[in-house]
Parts: sequence; structure tokens; C-alpha cells
Amino acid sequence: MAKERVTVCVPPCDPGDVVQAITAAMAPFDYNRDAGVGDPDVETWWDYWQIDGRGCEFLVVPGHEDDPRLIRGAKALSGEPRNVPPTLCDGGPRGLLDLETPRARAAAEASRAFDAWRDFAKAYPPVRSASEYWARHFADPENYPRAQALEDFRTQPAIAALLDTPELEDLVGDDPVASLGDDRDSLVRHAMDSALPSNALLTLDGRWLDVANAERRRYFSDYLIGLPADAYAVRVLYHG
Repeated sequence: MAKERVTVCVPPCDPGDVVQAITAAMAPFDYNRDAGVGDPDVETWWDYWQIDGRGCEFLVVPGHEDDPRLIRGAKALSGEPRNVPPTLCDGGPRGLLDLETPRARAAAEASRAFDAWRDFAKAYPPVRSASEYWARHFADPENYPRAQALEDFRTQPAIAALLDTPELEDLVGDDPVASLGDDRDSLVRHAMDSALPSNALLTLDGRWLDVANAERRRYFSDYLIGLPADAYAVRVLYHG
């Protein structure tokens, strides 16, 4: 069992009732729940949880940092006090959460990486992804050993030059053909979809969705953006 985070969505309510609303939303997934409650759609269970978005806090819409409807957990799971900056929160009404800035930053970073690699690589012969070399190795490991596959990948002129350019490698990765692809628009959309999700999403109608692939990340982002402005979205740390 591991500690992960689920973004819990609850209907509009008084700020003082948010914890109670989250408790009710989480109840069907309680490992120690009464047998008569019934099984949720997704086999995900928790045995304890608390509000704690550390590492994936929401940005607050500028100018609303002191809004009393924002939620900031006072303590970490270890019991140590948390000091959440005013620009961040663990949750609040969707209208107070700045969902667009992280997406815009992710899009800009993806675009920068794609363009930087394309500009760099055009001076060299076409590059093959490491996966092509590994496929050849796995198909015939005796005659094409792992060390040879790695050497052949790394000695491609563009990759060899990339490995000597650490700042660019930090931006584009060590296998940019695989990580960036050849479709700029798809890369940017993927980056935007990956900017908001936590490990799971608990929807207003009680569906627990594990966010484990690109389709679910896109759904998560679209769902969160489409929430009513006064509905709450809260990062919850759970042990499951």
C-alpha cells in the first residue's frame, strides 16, 4: 500500500462543511467500511486520509490569496506543521483556483523543448529512438548485446552532440525522439493535460478514477476546468 493523492470534488457548500463533504465522498472507498455500503466502481481503497496537497498544491487566482474559502491543511501526515504560501492552497472553490497558469507554463516548456531539439538536430543526420536499438537487442540478444545497443544509440551524431550539451539535454531528455515525438501540437496538449492531475480523481457523482494514462489525464483536466465555479476541488493525501 502507498500514499497517493486524489483530487476530491464536492458540491458547493459552506466552508465549514467541506471536510464533512469530503468525508462523505470518500466513505464508499473506506477499506474498513460496512459490508452493506457496496463496492465502488473502481477497486481503490484507503485506510486513512487527510487534506494535504504538498507537492501538487493549486495556484490561487491572483488577488484572492486571503479568501476564507481556500483550504490549507495545517499539518503534514507526520504531524509536522505545514507552511503553505499564500499563492498556493490545497483546494477551494474552482473559481478561486488558477488552473490556466500551470497549463500555460507546461505548454510553453514543451514548445521550447520541441523547437530547441528541432533546431539542434537539423544539423545532423536523422536520429533513431533508443527503442529501435533495444528492440533489435531483445530480438537477438546473443548477437546484438545490450552494450552494443547502447553504444549504437549514443554514438549517433546528434545524440553524441546532445550528451555534450548538458543544458539542452536537461531540457529535451536523453532520448528526445521518444520523449518529444514529431507532432508539436500533440506534445503541447499532452504537457497541458499533465499539468493538473493528481493520482486519482473523485468526481461530484462519486466516481473514483485512477489517472494512469493520457486519456485519463485529459479527462481530469477537462473535468476540473468544467466544474461549477463554486464547487470545491481539494487535494487529499490517502494511504491506499
